[in-house]
Amino acid sequence: MRFQLSQFGHCEIEGFPSFVHTKIITDRLLLRPPQGTDFTEWKALRHKNEEYLKPFDPVWADDWDTPLSFQKRIQYQRKEWREDRGYFFFIYALDNNKLIGGININNVVRGAAQFGSLGYWIAEDKQGHGLMSEALDAAICLCANGLRLARINAATLTHNQRSQALLKRFSFERDGLAKAYLNINGTRQDHILYGLNLTKAPE
Repeated sequence: MRFQLSQFGHCEIEGFPSFVHTKIITDRLLLRPPQGTDFTEWKALRHKNEEYLKPFDPVWADDWDTPLSFQKRIQYQRKEWREDRGYFFFIYALDNNKLIGGININNVVRGAAQFGSLGYWIAEDKQGHGLMSEALDAAICLCANGLRLARINAATLTHNQRSQALLKRFSFERDGLAKAYLNINGTRQDHILYGLNLTKAPE
């Protein structure tokens, strides 16, 4: 399936909804679900960016970088995907096929809600090139055309201005401030809440 993106040309969505075969291809990126064979590259990238990423993440488990922990992570993600509760992607640069980050649609709720929550990360040395913007554009496309969601929620730490600018670039609107919203790096921290409505409300 080929779709027009809002800012980065077109994307191709292939193999959806299969966890194993889904691919989203943009001009510069490939998004696909994690596989067991990704462990070594993922571990190396996370170790390289550990100091940079930890202040924005929940506490990393002591065994986070073990093969068993990675396999459990994939088993959980596969189950969430199968049960239509979460969709998880690694982000690869097409020019060298290297892993550079990840983007997820978490906590999908159906019924009257029809929304999911956005999460993402990218290697520190890949910032500033529009790559996360391109990945987010593709993820929004999947949410609208593949998952048929009506809304995407997101939350950022109050001092994470780069992430806030990214969301605003794609017309996410600020919904408010949530005090002590999430445990990040061992401390309950305030977050700014954002939302993107994919369907217009009736006038």
